[in-house]
Amino acid sequence: MRKKALLAVMMAMVLLLSGCALVVKDEAVDNAREIIRMGDQVITKDKVKEEIQNQLDSMAYMYSMYGYSYDVTDPEHIAWAQESAIEALKEDLALTAKAKELGLDQLTDEETATVKETAQKSYDNALDYARDSMLTGTEGMDDDAIAKAAADKLTEINVTLDTYIESQTKTVIDDKLREYAIRDVAVTDEEIREDYDKKVEADKESYAEKAGSWASAANNGTALYYTPAGVRRVKQILTKFKDEDQTAIDDAKKQVTNAQSAVTAAQAKIDAANETLALEGDTDEIKAAKEAAQADLAAATQEKEEADKALDAANEAVTAAQDKAFANLDEEVDAILASLDEEGADWQAIMEEKNQDPGMKNNEKGYAVAADMTGFDSAFVEAAMALAKPGDHSGKVKGTSYGYYIIRYDSDEAEGPVALDSVKEAISSALLSTKQTEAYNAAKAQWVEEAGIKVDLNALKD
Repeated sequence: MRKKALLAVMMAMVLLLSGCALVVKDEAVDNAREIIRMGDQVITKDKVKEEIQNQLDSMAYMYSMYGYSYDVTDPEHIAWAQESAIEALKEDLALTAKAKELGLDQLTDEETATVKETAQKSYDNALDYARDSMLTGTEGMDDDAIAKAAADKLTEINVTLDTYIESQTKTVIDDKLREYAIRDVAVTDEEIREDYDKKVEADKESYAEKAGSWASAANNGTALYYTPAGVRRVKQILTKFKDEDQTAIDDAKKQVTNAQSAVTAAQAKIDAANETLALEGDTDEIKAAKEAAQADLAAATQEKEEADKALDAANEAVTAAQDKAFANLDEEVDAILASLDEEGADWQAIMEEKNQDPGMKNNEKGYAVAADMTGFDSAFVEAAMALAKPGDHSGKVKGTSYGYYIIRYDSDEAEGPVALDSVKEAISSALLSTKQTEAYNAAKAQWVEEAGIKVDLNALKD
């Protein structure tokens, strides 16, 4: 009995001394602990944890869109998410208070109606998605029952019409706050001129000796501020191969690819055998390896000879398919050329009627072309640059992929800076957008600072 009593006392002392480790945390009480306070408004631990998880989930989703993974359990990621969540919650408190102070939280009847309409559309889209994703469990249900099941599914994850209305209302208020913050932001002529001069100098440095790069950038829609020498504009009438001829060419080219792979594989075997034959030494192991390599070399050499013949035949098949394809277009293209050469012929009208290149539609200036450019068919570039003067057009030019080109030298691009007036509106718009964003960010930072928000992160550490 004494021993049992002593054991009981010892266990009681252990429990007493380690009692802190045995206390079960009340989760509801813990989640209600204060983390952020602004006046009498409090954001509790559970809300902060929810926002942290939202930040992590958002990053994981964005990474997944590009085929990457994002470890939401990584301590560094969690630390970033915590900081981001705290800042977002503080900003939300401050902006809500500022909107109320300025009276911007009161929506007009028209704004309220727009909010409800937008929210309804968003909810309906979510409902449609939920209904479409219900692949099982709807057997024997009519449309009304399926719609109700989809709505219940959304409600389970707190997606309701009210949540969309609340979110859209916040968006409208935030937009009004932004308009208030940027109300006095403007761009001066001096700022436009300064930005223009910088862009001109940058483009001059980039393209002065690279007319081909400039032409490629221009065709891609890049905004450009300096034009180098040697760029011209051309228009074309493309007559594409007939579908069956294009298919025959594509099939022949596949055979070329296969034959080239066979040649490469055979050459790799030859190289490996020769490496073995070049080994120094006369050990039995090396002699055996060389003997085997000699046999491999003979087989690989024969294999490559056959592959080379197959490659030659495949290339000949491509040429034959292309020749046939061009021959099937000759009559049609000759007729187009004849119409272009008639007195008073209207190139633009004939091009619009006969051209099969979608890139020429609504392309008033035509393609930019320069001698050293890449990205265009070399046959097209060479023929375009061979034309002597604006207004001249080529004969039939055999393209390497699509069919016949008929190319017209339309105009020259003037060397030097582009006219400021031609880009002034675009520069002004870009500068204004940047200044507005900076002004709004500065205003938000100021409002957060002035809000006197208190943050206690201790509750997040356990």
